[in-house]
Amino acid sequence: MLDLTKSRRKTAYFGKDARKAAAATKFIGRGSALSSTAAYARACGDLSNCHAYTREDVVMISAEGNRRGRLTPDFTEIDLAIAARSRFITDCREDRERAYNIGEREVARYLAHHGYREYAGGHWMPQTSDIVGVE
Repeated sequence: MLDLTKSRRKTAYFGKDARKAAAATKFIGRGSALSSTAAYARACGDLSNCHAYTREDVVMISAEGNRRGRLTPDFTEIDLAIAARSRFITDCREDRERAYNIGEREVARYLAHHGYREYAGGHWMPQTSDIVGVE
């Protein structure tokens, strides 16, 4: 499980992000230098944007919000995890629907377009899942 406590960027939303990380085995996120996404990627070290995923992985995705100089989500890295049939954790619908969270909405649309469904608040798996223990 990931530990974000080393992150030097802790906004009012850090708690929800720390809970998502605690349930994840790897992290995908690309953000501008001062973003929480970039800080989380640094805190996750070798488990961040690692280019290697398995079907057993639960991958937390963080996407930068509507700010000047924002970077779009790293869809190339997300595609690697999709190809491995990893599961994902994103912001839940309530959090991603805040006006600021345009990156989170991009990620949700991308996952849905690539055959994933949200089965619990922010938890995603392939629609035709053959992952043991997940129904």
